[in-house]
Amino acid sequence: MIRLATSKDLNTIATTAEKTVKVMKAEGSDQWDETYPTIHHFSEDIKHSSLFIYEVDSIIYGFITAVQNIAKEYNNLNWSLSNDEVGTFHRLIVDPERRKTNVASELIKFVEGHFQKLGLRGMKIDTYSINEKAQRLFTRLGYEKVGEYYMEERELPFLGYEKEL
Repeated sequence: MIRLATSKDLNTIATTAEKTVKVMKAEGSDQWDETYPTIHHFSEDIKHSSLFIYEVDSIIYGFITAVQNIAKEYNNLNWSLSNDEVGTFHRLIVDPERRKTNVASELIKFVEGHFQKLGLRGMKIDTYSINEKAQRLFTRLGYEKVGEYYMEERELPFLGYEKEL
């Protein structure tokens, strides 16, 4: 079941995010660290009703933040859809103990459906260029790479992906 997160979920969410950051570091990714994502980010997501939980038998398997605020870093990419007709997601996390259970795909599909119901035409998303798992997932779900951009604090680029819904 996928549902909106509540403040009661916050400690489990934060713990799961911390476990995920440790796994990412062990896999050689510096995309996230102790400063992002934090309990503060998830608390804000809950306050804005944008954090969705994938839950089985009251156990949180993963979560995703769905928003319509498109990052300014996206502006220089070659998108086919305008920012006002798309949504995006951030902080897609699957509990490391629940990987390979299709949770990430189900969460992304849920967000796509959520935005379709709101009348949006597409999705714009990104991932750090060393996150090959995310790149494969996005491609498998029908997203097309539109370009790359750089952020000051990172040496390697981020990759932008788009999908028409």
